[in-house]
Amino acid sequence: MLSEQDVRAAIASVVDTVDAAALDATADFDDCGLDSLDHATIILRIDELFGLRVADGDLDECRSIAAIVAYFRAPRDA
Repeated sequence: MLSEQDVRAAIASVVDTVDAAALDATADFDDCGLDSLDHATIILRIDELFGLRVADGDLDECRSIAAIVAYFRAPRDA
């Protein structure tokens, strides 16, 4: 199961402008200095690292570390 630490690792591997370990887990990525390209790249990196895919229509639900973790912990229709 995806953890906050996993998401922080994904962020750290693609974004060098912020300290992923210091990010507030509930803060919106925009408020943390991450732009839409950073956001998309983080989501792609999670797919690469963990094989977890966010549906295109759900991308806006995943705008913080906590939101990404909650997204993958929630039951999904198969």
